[in-house]
Amino acid sequence: MTEATQLQHLVTELDILIRARYGLISVSTFEETRFRRLMTAVAQLPRHQGKGLFLWSRVQGLRQIAGNQPLLTPRPLPDTDDPFAALDFIAQADSGLFVLADYGPYLAPFGQQEPQLVRRLRELAWTIKTRPVTVLFVDPAFPELPALEKEVKRVDLPLPDEDEVQALLDLQLERLADNPDVALDLGVRAKEQLVQALLGLTESEIENALAKAVIAYRGLSALVLPLILDEKRSVIRQSGALTYTHPEPADHLGGYPHLRQLLQEAAVTFTPAAKAYGAASTKGLLLVGLPGTGKDLTKKIASSILGRPLLDLDMAAVMGEGGGVIGSAAISIKRALSIATTLKGILGIGEYEKAVGGMQSSARTDGGETARTIAHLLNWLQEQQEVFVVATANDVRQLAPEQVRQGRFSHVVFVDLPTLEDRAAIFAVHLAK
Repeated sequence: MTEATQLQHLVTELDILIRARYGLISVSTFEETRFRRLMTAVAQLPRHQGKGLFLWSRVQGLRQIAGNQPLLTPRPLPDTDDPFAALDFIAQADSGLFVLADYGPYLAPFGQQEPQLVRRLRELAWTIKTRPVTVLFVDPAFPELPALEKEVKRVDLPLPDEDEVQALLDLQLERLADNPDVALDLGVRAKEQLVQALLGLTESEIENALAKAVIAYRGLSALVLPLILDEKRSVIRQSGALTYTHPEPADHLGGYPHLRQLLQEAAVTFTPAAKAYGAASTKGLLLVGLPGTGKDLTKKIASSILGRPLLDLDMAAVMGEGGGVIGSAAISIKRALSIATTLKGILGIGEYEKAVGGMQSSARTDGGETARTIAHLLNWLQEQQEVFVVATANDVRQLAPEQVRQGRFSHVVFVDLPTLEDRAAIFAVHLAK
């Protein structure tokens, strides 16, 4: 992809949805400022220049922030700070793009549907269907309400890709170029490494990490890479569901030559030559066997052989250690999988049989929260093409057929107790240490 291709694709997608008269659109993202820039670009397209771009928040009310038509007022429109009042104003508008920030909590306060507001939103969707009016909700997660399932179109805003990170880095370098107190010494290779190190962060996190590096090292050079990686690990750790794990050298896996061969073959499928040939990337491995047979070690070895970062997914943290706000698990799993997809790394899932268990009883115990979260994970395993997944399980009998079928994993491998030759190789590894 060329620079800004992902952003241009997002602008095009939003443009198509608006022109197709999708009245209510939900965009899930933590990056409200970035989304507002995208919407400003959409509002500047010739076909939307007659519309104003409005932003609503509970704090400031509704105000126009862009559009070729004259601004109605430099201040928020009066009597539009209430969630109901904002919808009443939109219902009377002849045209416009209305971005409502953090509106979801008012639709489902404390996890319970607010029936009057939900009904008002449904009626608004029917009212604006024939007008050039679009309402876009932007918040980390829009509540999944059955009553709005057919009215709201859901869109995810992905994290910045390599081209966007490169553009952000170039912008920062341009700003620092004239500062005599800052030393810039980034060659082509160092810039590539810095871009890779910044992948998986939001735009504001990238800017903060670069600012911290500039202050700590009085400039940018290859020396800042460890600091950037530490900052990245800290950010990923704060997500609660992911842990950034260090790889193990490939020669630390003693024995199991068949397993090592599978990892080496998987590494080849991710090379540019394999992609140019049209070969499909290996989806991942499900390792099944007794505890203590090296399944978790294999994840770290895979990171070394494939040359990709290893992220461990903690499903207990995703589900809130036994409870939490309705919808929080969906936010956590989507954010975790978005980071893994952006990094194009290795995703480790320990005790897979427990991670995907509990779907049958979910409707009775937590209103279907667990079932929806696991379904999202399983759908991602089926559709994703860029991440190598290494899941481990002790008891395959607890897994349903749809949880292990072809398409979610390339191979299901039984990791048995080590043979005599395997034991000799394992002893050799430890003696060499």
